[in-house]
Amino acid sequence: METAVNGPLLFENIFNHLTFPVVIFEIDHEASNEVRVLEVNETACSLFKYSREEFLTKKGISLFNHLSPRVLKTLKTLLFKNDRLSTILELRDKTGQVFTVEINASFINQGSKPLIFCMFKEYSSSSCENDAVREENRYLRMILDTTQSFVLILDKDGRIYSCNQYTERMTGYSLKELQYQKFWDIFIESEEKGRISQCYLSGNIPLEYQNSWLMKNGKKRHIKWKTQTVTDADGNTDFVLATGVDVTDEVLSYKELDKSRGKYQTLVSSMNDLVFTIDRSYTITSVYGKWLATNGFTKEAFEEKSIDHLLSDCIMHQKVKKTLGGEVSEFEWELGCADKIYSFHTVLSPIVLHDNTVREIVGVTRDITEKKSLEEHHKRIYEALTSGVIVQNTSGEIIYVNKNSTEILGYSEHELKNMTSMSKDWEAENSAGEAFPGEEHPAMKTLRTGEGHSNVEMFIYNPEKKEKRWILVDTRPIFEAGSYKKVEYVLSTFLDITKKKEMDEVMQQAQKHALVGKIASGVVHEIRNPLTSLMGFLKLFEEGDRNSQLFDYLPVIKAELEQLNKFANEFIELSNTNEGKWAEANLIEIINDAIHGLKMEIDDRQINISIESDYSESILLFCNEPDLKLLFINLFENSIEAMDIHGNLQILVHCLEEKVMIKVIDNGKGISPERLKHLCEPYYSTKEKGTGLGLMRSLKIINDHKGKIDFSSEVGQGTVVTIELFYQQQ
Repeated sequence: METAVNGPLLFENIFNHLTFPVVIFEIDHEASNEVRVLEVNETACSLFKYSREEFLTKKGISLFNHLSPRVLKTLKTLLFKNDRLSTILELRDKTGQVFTVEINASFINQGSKPLIFCMFKEYSSSSCENDAVREENRYLRMILDTTQSFVLILDKDGRIYSCNQYTERMTGYSLKELQYQKFWDIFIESEEKGRISQCYLSGNIPLEYQNSWLMKNGKKRHIKWKTQTVTDADGNTDFVLATGVDVTDEVLSYKELDKSRGKYQTLVSSMNDLVFTIDRSYTITSVYGKWLATNGFTKEAFEEKSIDHLLSDCIMHQKVKKTLGGEVSEFEWELGCADKIYSFHTVLSPIVLHDNTVREIVGVTRDITEKKSLEEHHKRIYEALTSGVIVQNTSGEIIYVNKNSTEILGYSEHELKNMTSMSKDWEAENSAGEAFPGEEHPAMKTLRTGEGHSNVEMFIYNPEKKEKRWILVDTRPIFEAGSYKKVEYVLSTFLDITKKKEMDEVMQQAQKHALVGKIASGVVHEIRNPLTSLMGFLKLFEEGDRNSQLFDYLPVIKAELEQLNKFANEFIELSNTNEGKWAEANLIEIINDAIHGLKMEIDDRQINISIESDYSESILLFCNEPDLKLLFINLFENSIEAMDIHGNLQILVHCLEEKVMIKVIDNGKGISPERLKHLCEPYYSTKEKGTGLGLMRSLKIINDHKGKIDFSSEVGQGTVVTIELFYQQQ
């Protein structure tokens, strides 16, 4: 007869009414000792805050997954060794709340499957041993949570037991979302899952590796991992500790660097130049450029070769050493190969790393063989020239001189190549005997402006002849290939004109003597005619009735005396030296004053006058204002006298960069070419009783102001007088 004590209903009734929580676990040896919940009473459900249905679907280990793998391993060892276990643990309920319990566990054999019977009792006071364990766990957890790296605790199947706060923050997943999930199902892209899971499950977990993980927000991070596998006494994997460092920025930088390198290699490989890199051992590590194939060379001819293989001269070695020190350097060199010599120009630049060190340098090399041949050809031409030839670079340094330059200037080729136009050794003076500053040298002006200069006279010291010599300099810019603005060199040609200057001075003296004779002859002629008339009248007065004839001849006598007076005034004005007061004055006001001084003549002939200027502001010149006014009076008066009534006088003013141009245009009778070429000569005039001294005086005023005057005319059409005045410095 079966008793009630042995019945299942009695067991179920007693189990469910126990006042302490009880959980029965079943060990499935066929499933590799997997532990699952077989039964649980209501008190346990209340303690863990799970429903019975939720409890029965959980894996047994999930109740203890917050414990470290080492603690779990210790508890498991004690239970299987003694068939029972009694300890105090901190567990977590469904909400994550931590509570302390005393746990008593023992084995129960039920048929072929062993069961683990666990009773839990809430515990309020912990033992010293438990405090130590809890303090150790808290300390370890604090270390993990303050580590700024990914930390994951995985089982042998790749499931996540735990992770630190940094992992939660960076991935966007909470520990609750990650627990018991295989990491590749969450973080690894589908195309990589198979390879990684196979590698992990086969036990071939690398100690160090790097891969990409997908974060919860869909972004990808590159993580460098280090793993540590913990095994039990039998060598089986107990758990895996994985720590990772975010190297996303570094990976992206390397990718960009690889792109840059790819672009760099594509670029330099397509260049006609030769591009190579040199390391700190003075070895050529790489070489690129179309020059190689074009000239029948291979990379092997240069790569892994010492620079001494290219050039035995120490110049390259010195330049490489300088560049490895952080400086850019450039130089020219030659490479002999078979029966040909190649000429190169190389610029070496340091490759500076983020720590300001230079481990490598890059050299961009241009084949200048043809250029050198052309220079040699030009040199032979320059040497054949009788004039001096100098070539200067953009800094004004002399880089080439021909033989005649050394003879004209009195310096050796070596000495000249160490000089510039700014050197004080030239002791340069201009044609006026004033100091000629280096920055005003035509070569330096050409370098600045790109404009050539011609017929510039300079007085310089020749140390070989120990005297100053006159030279006549012309300069021309040499622009960079393909450019019409950027000056690369300036070419100066010059002649020694000392003998010519001396001869010119002799000629000037002779011309002065001839001019004095001509002036003296003119003076005698201009004075003799009126005096002859006056003497004739006096003789008439002596022979005849003085009173009756005197009044009849007075107008003629007065006219002759006025002619003498006018001549005397013109002669005095011509002989005046440039001692007037020089000051800044308004050009338009001077012109208007000159017109106002001729108002009577203008009104009598009813002349139409117009003034046009392309400059809206005042045109200020440093000048001798009275002389300029007299200049314009003379010119305007000549134009007025050459025109009929109602004539037109036009005055055009045009401002240029360094000068102002004034054109005086009339529609008078004009001047024939034969007479035009003698203008400004003394005692030659287009007027019936003119002396020519007025235009000669005008020419002197122009010369005093270092200006220019030009006459153009056509008979019957009129005359144009063009004046150029420069903005002179005070």
